Amino acid sequence: MVRERVGDWKLAWRFALAGMVAGLLVIALAQTGVTAGTFDAGQDRLFPAPAPDPGITLVAIDSRTQRALGAYPWSNAYHAKVINYLASLHPRAILLDIVLDHLTGNDVEPPFEPADPLLTQAIQRAGNVILVCTAEAAPRPEFASVAAAVGDRGFGVADHANAVRGMLLRGDPKATCPANKSNEPAFLQTLRVADKITAPLAIQDSVAAFGSHRIPVVDGQMLINFTRGTSPTCQYVDAFNGVCPKPGLITDHIVVVGTKLIDAGDIYGQAVSFRHDPTFCPQFRPNCMLDSQNYGYRIQGDAISTILQDRYVRLQPQISVQLAVLLLAALVGLLVYVLSFRGGMMLAVALLASYYLGIYWLGQQGYLGDPLYAPAAIVLATTFSLGARYVLEERERRKVERIFGHYIDPRVAQQLAATKSVEELISKGERRDITALFVDIRGFTSMSESMRPDQVLAVIQDYLDDMSKLILKWDGLIDKYVGDEIMALWNTPLAQRDHALLAIRCAYDLIDNAPTLRAKLAARGLPAIAWGIGINTGPAVVGNMGSRERLQYTALAPAFNLLIGWPTYQACAEYIAVDEMPGMQLKGKSAEKFRVFKVTAIREDKASPWVPFPTGAAKEVTA
Repeated sequence: MVRERVGDWKLAWRFALAGMVAGLLVIALAQTGVTAGTFDAGQDRLFPAPAPDPGITLVAIDSRTQRALGAYPWSNAYHAKVINYLASLHPRAILLDIVLDHLTGNDVEPPFEPADPLLTQAIQRAGNVILVCTAEAAPRPEFASVAAAVGDRGFGVADHANAVRGMLLRGDPKATCPANKSNEPAFLQTLRVADKITAPLAIQDSVAAFGSHRIPVVDGQMLINFTRGTSPTCQYVDAFNGVCPKPGLITDHIVVVGTKLIDAGDIYGQAVSFRHDPTFCPQFRPNCMLDSQNYGYRIQGDAISTILQDRYVRLQPQISVQLAVLLLAALVGLLVYVLSFRGGMMLAVALLASYYLGIYWLGQQGYLGDPLYAPAAIVLATTFSLGARYVLEERERRKVERIFGHYIDPRVAQQLAATKSVEELISKGERRDITALFVDIRGFTSMSESMRPDQVLAVIQDYLDDMSKLILKWDGLIDKYVGDEIMALWNTPLAQRDHALLAIRCAYDLIDNAPTLRAKLAARGLPAIAWGIGINTGPAVVGNMGSRERLQYTALAPAFNLLIGWPTYQACAEYIAVDEMPGMQLKGKSAEKFRVFKVTAIREDKASPWVPFPTGAAKEVTA
């Protein structure tokens, strides 16, 4: 786990904080309104979109009607004839989504009666006709005075995605016609007539009481639960001729009459897209509308059906969105710290997928969640946390390289930095088998007494440089320098399978290099030196010992000069030839004898010939 590499739970708050910073940035971005259009468009995808309400019948003034009756608008006598036919089938209410704002004189057909009184009489006789108005256009007083009610069209202001999402339940009295005395939208007036609701509309605490209905209100609007597809429909020309295909769909139904003409201007963007059937467009313009566009009278029908079936749409409160953003961002920041890089990425993807599945399911239940800001917080928190973790790991890596770079091969230091943390190196010890090599100059103390200080330093420098390079060549860890003595370790801090054999091969090179180093010293006028090597293998506790300011990587293990111990011999017996030396008694272990061996030969592998160990060369150097 990453936590074991870059620190402990003491650091977890940093990653949670990085996630919260990402969440705060997302919240700040939301407040600017720059992403409002994207938010609204995403939320549109969550609308439940149920099946059309069978209790509502639409009567459409469509292109077929226009071809049969001539250019629209028509004589008011036409509307009178349609209302008379519909009223004869006893609907619950008739919403005429056409502004009757003009008079048309006499009927254009025999007996050429005055058309306007015919319409007035038809509205009055029906007794359940609701007329629409706007601030700019109102029905003529002749018609408004006999209608069951007059209401505003009531469409809410288009959102940032340029879509109508709701209906205003009570508008500004200055923004409607004088005939709308109740200041209510026409679709509510239609429901009043259809269900005989007489109680006033009461809006309190974001809930509107309308008869037995309790309507959630968002910014003064009721969100429309838009349907997909068509409702039971009779074309206007069929109603004009009194031949609707299914008159039973008018009886005891709410009827909405409106224009379904692309050039009539009654087209709006809405929150739900659906595939239009061919009747939506004229024959000569088969692709006249976007799937997200709809005719106004159909939107009125969906608004009515939302209340009829009490299938309301509810939005996630703003404070809930913000809390969810902060909580998810902090949680993701923390979990990315706990998991590996791949695990963190997989977590972010899985969380995003789960979130979208969850809010889609809630959307189908009528609860619209946040489609943008919480997912953005998840992505941003993942990015921030991964970035913070990278910075922390890079810092730890450099610390490890700095600590070990002075006494192990830089390649090993880099590998170690990739797998260990400074905290672990400082405080965590472990027990393992290691191989220790000791090399020092024989008789150097007495020799140095007769040398100038600069000569002593020169000899030590050349000696340590050559010995250290060979130790690093064989992947040894230079544990310490003590004057002319070097202590090197294998199988720590990284595991090495053949650590004993690596130390033996290194010792071979250390002795074999004697003539070269002696020649270098002689060329500088320095005295010849000789060194001896001791190697042993065994269990040790390894770890950093010392203060944080000065650390040395130490092994608590027995040390001997020039010879190898029994464990080392056992580890590489197939590759070396030895002579056993008399046993040595260890200090503090009087009851034990320690088997010591002198290496006489070495070979590359089991099939290779033996190569004499350069003991003779070492003796020549010491001679």
